[in-house]
Amino acid sequence: MSTPTVLITGGTSGIGRACALAFGRAGYQVAITGRDEARLASTAQVLTAAGIVHLTVRADVGDETAAARAVRETVARFGGLDVLLNNAGISMRARFQDADLEVIKRLMQTNFFGTVFTTKFALPHLLASRGSIVGISSIAGYRGLPGRTGYSASKFAMNGFLEALRLE
Repeated sequence: MSTPTVLITGGTSGIGRACALAFGRAGYQVAITGRDEARLASTAQVLTAAGIVHLTVRADVGDETAAARAVRETVARFGGLDVLLNNAGISMRARFQDADLEVIKRLMQTNFFGTVFTTKFALPHLLASRGSIVGISSIAGYRGLPGRTGYSASKFAMNGFLEALRLE
């Protein structure tokens, strides 16, 4: 049996970094994406120190081409994919009347389309391995929160997408 592989988007801090360590300690090969080269390097040092086989991919998964490349590099390096953990996300806090529409567009691009793009490219590999897709969401994806209109919308969209995909 080959070593299982996980791809974690937004794996350079917080929940993503913690999941990278947890999966690595559970025996997975770990690929992480992130936009910031310094944070990728920092997380790579942590994973190396823990003895975890890993790959870092500088990619903004809200960009379709970058999401495809992240999956392609993961599969090329490790020979397959068993778990996709859609974790990449950004947030905002502002009343809607004060919100910058460009920020809301960026939230949707990262939180929703980042999940859609990465899942689309990972799906053939996950079907082949009978793998799993995970989405890191928020209570804001189930209940609208004041001051979080854009964030709530992006998480509602992500949850709806993943629920429909699960049913398929």
